Amino acid sequence: MLWWLDSAGPETAAVARALAELEETGGGIAQVTDGLLAEVSGAGAARVAGWLTAMTRLGLLRRDPGHGGPLFAHPLLRGAVLDGWPEEDRLDVHRRAAAYRYRRGDRAEAVAWHLLRAHPEGVGWVTEMLLDAATEASRAGRDADAAAYLRGALDTPMSRERRAEVLTRLGALEFSTVRSAGVPRLTEALRLQQAPRERVLTAVTLGTALVHRGEARAAFDVLRGIDDQDDPVLARTVQTAAALLSDHDRDIRREVHQRLREAAKRRPTALSPAVHTLLVRYEAAAGMLSAEDAMRQIRQFVAAPEDRLLLPYRMSAASTVAQWADALEEADRYVQDGLTQRLSPLHPAHHALVNTRADTEAARGAFTTEDYPEGRPSGVAPGRAVPTNIRAHSVISLVRSGRLADARRIAADVHVDESTDGWQLNRFLYARGVLRAAEGDQVGALDDFLDCGRRQSARDILSPAVSPWRSAAAECHLALGRPQAALPLAEEEYRLAAVWDTPRVVGRALRVLGAATGGRHGLELTEQAVTVLRDGAPTPVPDAAGGAADAGPAQGLHLELVPALITHGRQLAAAGHPRRARPLLREAAATADHMGAAPLLARAERALRDSGARRGPARHTGAGALTDSERRIAALAADGRTNDEIAGLLHLARRTVETHLTSTYRKLGIRRRTELRDALADDDAGENGNRHAG
Repeated sequence: MLWWLDSAGPETAAVARALAELEETGGGIAQVTDGLLAEVSGAGAARVAGWLTAMTRLGLLRRDPGHGGPLFAHPLLRGAVLDGWPEEDRLDVHRRAAAYRYRRGDRAEAVAWHLLRAHPEGVGWVTEMLLDAATEASRAGRDADAAAYLRGALDTPMSRERRAEVLTRLGALEFSTVRSAGVPRLTEALRLQQAPRERVLTAVTLGTALVHRGEARAAFDVLRGIDDQDDPVLARTVQTAAALLSDHDRDIRREVHQRLREAAKRRPTALSPAVHTLLVRYEAAAGMLSAEDAMRQIRQFVAAPEDRLLLPYRMSAASTVAQWADALEEADRYVQDGLTQRLSPLHPAHHALVNTRADTEAARGAFTTEDYPEGRPSGVAPGRAVPTNIRAHSVISLVRSGRLADARRIAADVHVDESTDGWQLNRFLYARGVLRAAEGDQVGALDDFLDCGRRQSARDILSPAVSPWRSAAAECHLALGRPQAALPLAEEEYRLAAVWDTPRVVGRALRVLGAATGGRHGLELTEQAVTVLRDGAPTPVPDAAGGAADAGPAQGLHLELVPALITHGRQLAAAGHPRRARPLLREAAATADHMGAAPLLARAERALRDSGARRGPARHTGAGALTDSERRIAALAADGRTNDEIAGLLHLARRTVETHLTSTYRKLGIRRRTELRDALADDDAGENGNRHAG
């Protein structure tokens, strides 16, 4: 090859080396053309075309089957062509390629790839190309590429303000992967920022990064350092960001909200609708409002005019309260409205909105565990994961479906002892308590529930709509044979539930209070629980396609109805009324079976046997239980269609597709999408065999 290069002449050798360099670095090879090779090599277009044709015929080059661009037939050939070629000549290929592609109007990333290899000196468009390329990569979800372009841009001359902007963007991207890298970038950006608006936004971003790194006090020191804004909108932005970020530290939370509540009493018009919405969320969590009153205020503040900077904060607080109130469709809208603002992952409201979306799906009883299909968070060392709301939901969802081993692996991976004392730790303690109770460790579960309750109470979070730790702890006491210890917890839970007054929290509280009370009055309380939950969870009405229409919170309320039916049925049987108990227990078993809630199904069937029933209920699992809509959606998913594509083909909402697939997974006894094809094929084979046998 070296002999051939020496014999071919300098122009031909330049073409070969230019192609080898572009292929070696992966610099947008799909867009290599005769014109590009001619430009970067200095050879004529005719010579380039002739050389490509001749070398392809000789077998030294080949066409890439994906994009048709020229490639060397083997890496050894490419390496031989580049061997001994000076580095400066290789960099010059990228300088020329970048300039050519810029003049031709290629997309920013195609130009920027070459710029990362070698910046043309004294060229003014380099910085803009790199920044535009970072934007393209971010929109495509390729954060690592976006960060590389931003780091490249920092190596170019730019104004102080522009450098601060780039550092802020880069700090947010780097924090999402390596937290220690993001904070120094953001700190430097804040030092450089001079414009008041950009200084506030950078400070809020840095504060968010510090809070998520467990440094809440440092975060609020940053916010106090800019809490002197003459612009009322910027002053309110700092105020609102501080209120939302205070959720991560119990002492700061109390301090901030106490100050805001006093300000609201003195001069309510001085506070923005976003701050008022956050105050409604605080009072709802503290057990000071009913769901009806909270939602009335939320709707009033959502309808009020608000500055664009404050909209995400308002939507995050509104969505949280709506989810607590089981106004799940409203919660979805608020989350969507907030996320359409294209928030940075380090915007304080982004984290809150994403978590509320997970809470809403969990409230529907449709939360899936696809993030951790094998029961372990990816990329996390065993025992070193931080407690998060998403992991808490995953544990509870796995417990409800009977996958205790998977739930145990996630719980074991979370490092609780050294975790920051924030709201996500409290959520995880509750979830771990649910797991321990399901495994029969009532003492360990009780410790988790009481620890969760102690921490929540210290944060003025008392409402069972946020965390029903009292009823969970009371059930542990009952399982340990201590009804007298359970009763005060159950009574307090019911008192707070009656204030909030939604079917979910009232029904659950009545069930546990009835179990703790016992006797005739206890029987009356559990009967009332069944009535409240039945009225709140109507039977879903079939849609036009034959599937179940979205019944809002109905599915989630059924998860509370089943335990209420079991508890009331057991009390009836114990009181000498087994015939009255059995229909309730059969209803509980059928509902649990339909939802795929294996532990609840086992409890209902055990209660049926104890009541003297001769056989269990009809099962609603297996492929034969699929509705027409579920089968149609499952078949499309098995063929490789995405949820969005299925929704478009069948004219359904994406969430409806997800709900049908979740139900299908439960009925087929599978865990992930890749198992659908085999499960459906096995079902078809079974039906054909039965048909022939008949």
